[in-house]
Amino acid sequence: MREGHHPRHREVLEGFLNGELRDYGEAVEHRLRQLMKSNRPATMMEIEELKNMSYNMELRTTKGSFEGYIFAVKEGLQDVEAELRRMENVRNEPIYLHVKNTYNFRERMNGRGNMQEIQKQQLPTTMACNRGIYDTIKFRREVMREMFQIEQKKRIRGKGPDRGIIPAIHFPLNGGDVLEREPEEEMNKKPHFAVILEDERNVNPNMVREWRSSRYHPYVKRTVDKKIEWLTEDSAQVIYHHDKYLLYCEGVRLKNRVEKLGLSNVFVLREDSVEQIHKRSYHLALRALENYGAPQAWCEMRPFVLSATLPTELRHYSHKHFIYTPPTERLRISTDISWSRCENYTDFKIPMYSDRPYELWHNLILPRNICFDYIDNNIVDKVTEPELAKIVELASQEGNHIKCPCKPITPGGFANCFENSNCPCYKTNIMLRKLNSAENNKTVFNSFDPLEYNGDTPAYHNHGGFACSEICGCGGRCNNNALIIAQAKIFPTEIYRKSDLIGFRVRATSYIPAGTPVMEFIGELVRDRYVEGDALDYSMQLSDKMEDIKYLLALLAKEKVFPATFLKQLRQSYKEDVFLDCLHQGNKGRFLMHSCVANLEPVRIYQKSFSPAHAKMVMYSTKAIMPGEQLTLNYGSGYVGLDKVGCQCGAFSCKNGRHAGVFSKLSVHGVCFLADCFTAHQIESIREYEADREENNRKYGRFDVDLHRKDNIPNIESKPLVDRRRNNL
Repeated sequence: MREGHHPRHREVLEGFLNGELRDYGEAVEHRLRQLMKSNRPATMMEIEELKNMSYNMELRTTKGSFEGYIFAVKEGLQDVEAELRRMENVRNEPIYLHVKNTYNFRERMNGRGNMQEIQKQQLPTTMACNRGIYDTIKFRREVMREMFQIEQKKRIRGKGPDRGIIPAIHFPLNGGDVLEREPEEEMNKKPHFAVILEDERNVNPNMVREWRSSRYHPYVKRTVDKKIEWLTEDSAQVIYHHDKYLLYCEGVRLKNRVEKLGLSNVFVLREDSVEQIHKRSYHLALRALENYGAPQAWCEMRPFVLSATLPTELRHYSHKHFIYTPPTERLRISTDISWSRCENYTDFKIPMYSDRPYELWHNLILPRNICFDYIDNNIVDKVTEPELAKIVELASQEGNHIKCPCKPITPGGFANCFENSNCPCYKTNIMLRKLNSAENNKTVFNSFDPLEYNGDTPAYHNHGGFACSEICGCGGRCNNNALIIAQAKIFPTEIYRKSDLIGFRVRATSYIPAGTPVMEFIGELVRDRYVEGDALDYSMQLSDKMEDIKYLLALLAKEKVFPATFLKQLRQSYKEDVFLDCLHQGNKGRFLMHSCVANLEPVRIYQKSFSPAHAKMVMYSTKAIMPGEQLTLNYGSGYVGLDKVGCQCGAFSCKNGRHAGVFSKLSVHGVCFLADCFTAHQIESIREYEADREENNRKYGRFDVDLHRKDNIPNIESKPLVDRRRNNL
């Protein structure tokens, strides 16, 4: 027998073909027959391939039980100890994987006593193993851990960066892919957000709304390790995922939600004209070339010629390159990370998936950074940020906030606050246009019209708006509330990861028009002195004391919006930079990935008053976003995380791209050149979207669409790695 080959390969392969697995797929049967005809010993990689096939087959069974073929190491304490000793002796020599093809889950459960004894032994800490042995040993370790609820875990899963399962030659228990365990007192501390809720320390209202699921409160009280266990237990394998049908259904649910919220007459999923697309493309081209240094000098935008030919270097960067199509089999981590009740289109579920090809429910490793508490409004903790809490309290006093007495024309309708000279909120909104650096065509912030960026610099520092709120006579249901679409959460999304390098991302599952407020970026308001460590990677700067705020405060003083005493308090609140920290609590905005040509851009909108606690960071779409496209944000050249692994966005002007040398040499005229190319891409993507929409309507229009998103989950009684004990929650 040759080294590295299975000692009983003929018996194993015949067991596959003669067993019930042969009925589950012609492709698998064809692969097995190829191995049988090879007349040679099966290699370790081939045996590992068969093992992975078996897990996929078991998930497709409809018998309602988990009695398929389960592959594991030989049962029994003596055999396992002998195998591990042999691994320590041979180290880098090939290791034979002994497989028992009739090993049943119930039979393994009967041997739990032996496994418990194995856990008590001081097993070797270093062993030579290939990828197959790695997965096998890890599988056995997870079985023992979950079945017997061992409190002293020897390996902390997912701490630090999203590492996943790293193929390696050596598998030490305390290897390089495992970080130090946190102190026990830190692990057992009550979560920060749970303490804020219990002690009522948040001065911002509407933190936990009534639409929260009943499971939300037990979840937020758990420590990080307990949350990982919770999510691991809730994970499920999704089979036969049909992405085109999903995107069609999400589009139908989007229209139903718009109608349910009474927005169908005022909000339209419009498509831009060629002139509007070209104008947005010009803004994107300016932002793209900023990645290579100082902003490019301004040049006059030239008219777009529809028949222009794309250069060879840019054909690779069409919209298809940025649309993600998931595999047919996915690992669902959570059905809804927002914990919403989702009754009668009250909200969309935000599911989370892992699409890494080698990851199934039996080897799932969750990073600690996904165990955050989902919130729908910024937090201001009066204990850690007493100055911000004080300014919020002062803003509630008469004269220190702005509200309007406007009323809707019809009950349940929308008030006409925009362009109403008697509306204080509208007049404040117009006043903020003076912050816009553009001399003409100032940016307009209203409820339903698309936002157009007018200027050559990032929109965040010179674009701002003021919106009506719930304290107004209109209750915020008017045409002067630019937050109404973002806070209604009408656009469905999902969270997913497909590689170890980048981690989790956000994918749009419906069409999003250009210039639309897609979401808020939500977190806890903290001063810069609290932003350190991991919080640096999960924070966005809300205000900069050295740049934009001094112009805002000067404008408020000039227009005499507030009394002098309150204006002095506002200046005090801006003495330090304020950040939105979403490391431990936030929303789906924390999963937005970086892109050198992002399809989202943040804009600051105020409500009620002008303190940092009254500012909202809203993500507007810079272009039309297609169904299935990843949502991205430009972190800026100062983001330290980009220096660790290099940018992986794949955009046409990416500093890490294969054509970076071409774009870095573009002159001022290159702005118009890039704008033309980007316009051509946008026109092509919209045409294909319209064609796909018509085709999907013909194909799926006769089917009824479920009220909420559902996945195809196989009927499995129980998982061998999971012990479910939360039926009462």
